[in-house]
Amino acid sequence: MVGKADAGAPFTWSTPLRHDPDLIDELRRANRELAMSYSVALHAGRRGSFEAAALAIRRCARQLHDVQRIEALRLYPTIARRMVDDPDGAAAVASLRRESNALARHFMRLVEGLFSRARPGMPPASLVDEARGVLQRYLEEKESRLYRFYALTAPVDSDAA
Repeated sequence: MVGKADAGAPFTWSTPLRHDPDLIDELRRANRELAMSYSVALHAGRRGSFEAAALAIRRCARQLHDVQRIEALRLYPTIARRMVDDPDGAAAVASLRRESNALARHFMRLVEGLFSRARPGMPPASLVDEARGVLQRYLEEKESRLYRFYALTAPVDSDAA
């Protein structure tokens, strides 16, 4: 069992795997902040404040990286440990992880080009909408499909003994 002193310890690659009942809420908050940063960038761009838009895009990229790091250190290893005896579940989680990472890479390629164009001005609406759609799909896939696997890692009474 993890003691209170361990609960606040930073997560690293060597941190023991443990279920954190607050993790999914933390990830959902981070996902909302990520979506908000993208919206801020779009609004700044529409106002003609391209420097502010670029700053918001950089914040968005950093937030995406942070979410992926939390998932890599805390979500996926804990799920994988619980799925060790369930090859079908493990394969489903691995597939969802690949899809999620592919969507994240696609989103990043799109946003990197949105406000780094040679001429100032708002990027074409089709690119803005595509990036928004990819981000929305990325977030929805994780929340509706991937995060539910984490609930399976919650300790049951026999695990606590």
